[in-house]
Parts: sequence; structure tokens; C-alpha cells
Amino acid sequence: MSKPSQFHMPDVGEGIAEAEIIEWLVTEGDLVTEDQPIVVVETDKSQVELPSPFAGEVREIHSKAGDIVPVGHVLVTVGGERTITDARSPHAAVAAVASAGPGPAASTANAEPVSTVEVPRPLRPLASPSTRRLATRLGIELAQVIGTGPRGRIQATDVRDFADNENRGSVGTAVTAESRASAPATTGAARPDQKPRRETTVVPVRGLRRQIAKSMTESLQIPHVTEFREIDATELLSARASLKPYLEREGIKLSVLPFLVKATVRALTLHPSFNATFDAEREELTQYGSVNVGIATATPDGLIVPVLRDTESFGVRGLAVEIDRVAELARTRKARPDELGGAGFTVTNFGSFGTWLGTPVIRHPEVAIAGFGRITERVIPVDGVPAVRPVLPIVVATDHRINDGADLGAFVTDIAEALSQPYLLLE
Repeated sequence: MSKPSQFHMPDVGEGIAEAEIIEWLVTEGDLVTEDQPIVVVETDKSQVELPSPFAGEVREIHSKAGDIVPVGHVLVTVGGERTITDARSPHAAVAAVASAGPGPAASTANAEPVSTVEVPRPLRPLASPSTRRLATRLGIELAQVIGTGPRGRIQATDVRDFADNENRGSVGTAVTAESRASAPATTGAARPDQKPRRETTVVPVRGLRRQIAKSMTESLQIPHVTEFREIDATELLSARASLKPYLEREGIKLSVLPFLVKATVRALTLHPSFNATFDAEREELTQYGSVNVGIATATPDGLIVPVLRDTESFGVRGLAVEIDRVAELARTRKARPDELGGAGFTVTNFGSFGTWLGTPVIRHPEVAIAGFGRITERVIPVDGVPAVRPVLPIVVATDHRINDGADLGAFVTDIAEALSQPYLLLE
């Protein structure tokens, strides 16, 4: 008999003291193999699938989804009397029963209770929380979907493909005359103009949304001062149009975002008090030598901010490649904890969602954030004459405990001037 082993919550990243259990991928009684993902946890940095360090039967799950557990907490007990090596597979068990053949006839009255072979329960389909939510929204049972990911993991594309097949009628059943005849009669027909009632639901705030709520509450303590600026984006769009065909030959997509980041990085090197974090308890401001910039990225689960490191060493081309890389890691929830921390400043491009103007919130413990709105054509004075030009809104907020209005104005001016002369950013 093997001794049960306990799997403790590991340290999944530097400075991580606790994590929230998002989803169990197994249930008690399941058989697991070594390195099989068994639980999804989320920290304030990232979402991580934790593999089992042991093979055997899941004997006890010690915490439920939604619990916040510290590093070192016992997550699950694995092993014991039944293990992968000594347990018979479901197919072998069924075959053993079938090969035994029918026994001698016995009277029903004197029949002894028939012993059955315990068949291990099938593992729960592997899928991320966002994929499970998608399946629930589409009314699809994940057990019916064939996963194309690693280890048979079900991906969002698998769920959508399954839903498309159902809608086309390749999967599903038709309503026959017999089924209609056997259906119970309704007590009354609904009025054509009657809309279905919407039910009130209570949705637990968990996972990434809980982390966002915590972060925004911390940001509420920061006294924001915000400045708005608009620039003529004619030269900016021209520079992008000139460079775009060359980068497309390399398979690189070029938006205006790399220019926005490059101009911001240039201003940060001139204003070190904006490339910093503030510890209010210690009353210490840490100004960073390297310019590490967070890029606010929308994902199906919420906002994630992966970090571009040492951005002062990148040109526009390098930034385009790196932004695309870290954004994809964020959207697929594959970013490591070290790729989601250590920023001294954040850039958010809310213009990509069609928003003209917004007021970005500083991410604690950073002391500033820059937001860029949608470029729209507007009438502005050009050499004293009204003209229609593409206009880019720039919004920068800073912690008034650290930077004054004059500091903020100078910082925004340097960003605006760099974007008004974008060819200088290509040097």
C-alpha cells in the first residue's frame, strides 16, 4: 500500500504569497498521472495551471474554487491504496467481467449480492475557465467536444466549431412529427410582442476580475492630476504608411502603437520621476534606470498588463515585434509572472476600441500612466486657416504627491513634440 502524498501550493513567482483557486481540473476519485495539470490558480500576476507532482488517485481536495490559499497550503492529497500503477483501467475491468462469461443459473430468491468492479471515473475535460464560460454561454457540454490542444485540451476554437456544426444541423436532432405529438400541450400561446423576462443573477467576482478590483481599490488612494493634449497626426500617419510595407514583408504588423510607446519612452528618459514607483508607507520613490513599460491589453477574462523591458534599446520595428509578442501571451494567459511585473510606467491605447477620450487610472504603485485616444478627423487651425486634419488625443495622469502640474505639462509636451515629428523616432 502506497502512502498518500500531499501537494502544497508552490511559489509560482517572485514575491507571490498567495493565489486564488480558479478551477479544479480533477475531482476526488480521479486517477492522475505525474505532471498532469490538476488545478488552475491565479495570482495578482498571472493564471497558472499546476501539474501534479505525483501519480495516483485524488484522495482529497482541500480547497474549493474561489478560495485564496497561501504558499505552502495543502491543495490535494494524491495516492494511497489505489494508484495509476496498481489500479486497473476501466477497459481492463470491463474486459475482465466480460471474459468471465455467464455463471451457473441460480434462483432469484437465493441469489447472493453480485460484486462489481469499480470503474474509475473519467477525468473532467481539460479547458481553461474562459473556454468553459464560452461553452456555458453557448449551451454546450464540454464532454461532447473533442479537444485539439495539448493533452486533448479543449480550446475556444473547438467550442466554436462544435457550435457551428450544431447550428448547421450536422450535430443535433430534428423535431419529428412523433415528438411533436408526444409533447405536452401548452396552456397558452405567448403573445408575439411579448419579450422573455430577464432573470436577475448574482455573479461571484473571482479570478482576474477580483485582482482588478483589488488593484483599482489601491489606485483609488492615488491623488490623480490629469492633462489632455491634442496633436495633428498627419505626420504620424505618414510615417506609419511609409514604414508599413517594409515591415509587412517580414510578417510584422505595424500600428501606431509602437510610435506612441517610442515617443513615451523618449519622454520617460528625460523625466525620471515619471518612470518610478512610490512606497507611501516608507515614503520612498524608486526611479528606474531601465524603462520598463506596461502595455494594457484586453483579454476575454479582463485587463492584463504585460511588460516591455528595456524599451529604451528598441526602435519602432523592435517595439512592434515585442508588443505583439507580449500581447499574445497576455491574451492566451501564457505570460509568466516575471513578464507581468516590474513596470515603471503604463501605456493604454483606448483608441483601438474606438474611444476618442478617456481618463486612465494609474496602476499602483506606479506614479503615472499615458492614454491615447482614437485618431479622428477634425477641423483645426493650420497656419491660421481652418483645415480638416487627423487629430490624436493624448491623456496623461500622474500622482500629484510626486509630480506637479508643471512637471506633467513638460512631460506631455515632450510626448506631443515627438509624435508631431515621428521620423525622428526612427533614428
